[in-house]
Amino acid sequence: MGVTVVTGAGSGIGRATAQRFARRGSTVIVSDINEATGKETVELILAAGGKAVFRKLDVADAEEWEHFADWVCAEFGVPDLLVNNAGILIGGGFLEQSGDDWRRMIQINMMSPMIGARAFVHRMTEAGTRGHIVNIASAGAFLPTAVAPSYVTAKAGVWLGTQALRAEFGGQGIGVSAICPGLIRTNLAANGSRGGVDASDSAGWAQRLGAGQQFFSPRSPERVAAAIERAVRWNLSTVPVGAEAWLAWYGYRLSPSLIRGLSGLVRMPLADRAIELSSRILGGAR
Repeated sequence: MGVTVVTGAGSGIGRATAQRFARRGSTVIVSDINEATGKETVELILAAGGKAVFRKLDVADAEEWEHFADWVCAEFGVPDLLVNNAGILIGGGFLEQSGDDWRRMIQINMMSPMIGARAFVHRMTEAGTRGHIVNIASAGAFLPTAVAPSYVTAKAGVWLGTQALRAEFGGQGIGVSAICPGLIRTNLAANGSRGGVDASDSAGWAQRLGAGQQFFSPRSPERVAAAIERAVRWNLSTVPVGAEAWLAWYGYRLSPSLIRGLSGLVRMPLADRAIELSSRILGGAR
């Protein structure tokens, strides 16, 4: 494989994906808004004998996407693979999340994969390249939950936008896939925020949720990286990762009302109590 571009590659799923495709012989463009962690990923790849370079990218900036795509194509040629992985988490009920919370979530988690895909699909079609676009959605795309409504809305948009992209460009030799992970050990929660509370309470909430995610999540980011590789190899449309993700996928297809009803049972007061309880359990275990 020639050139792979991975956003949010400074940690978690993005880092695991960058390392995996570097091991397969690809030159990896590691992009992240965090320059320090992005460069760490490059150093890990280089130390293992792979090829990688870092380029800072704010995926929320459409103009920056165009400059980034121009730079990639000028320096390395049109990439064979783009993995839109960068994302954020904002918890809180529908009314707890502010308009700014919603705008930020939609811009980063839904719009940025579409803007990034548009930038590179445009260049792929012009160059006649048979490339592949992978968008990281979530099992949350099929779970209309009351505890992170902006997150699941954005991820549902990513999933449907991926299908629209696949319908339009699949016949032109461009593969398009949506990956829908369930519970994965990443820093997504620890770097997240909670709507409806002040900055200090939000930071504490994210820290407790992040600790729980690290402890209770049953699988590593490498599982998602393997699913991405499988999706590219077989040009798969939708790839859930984890038993809970497959249950959400099939459950929502079979009975949306059932999944909606079950998801609606978990609301923020219950979620906050569960997070607090898990924090105490983890604190006692140390």
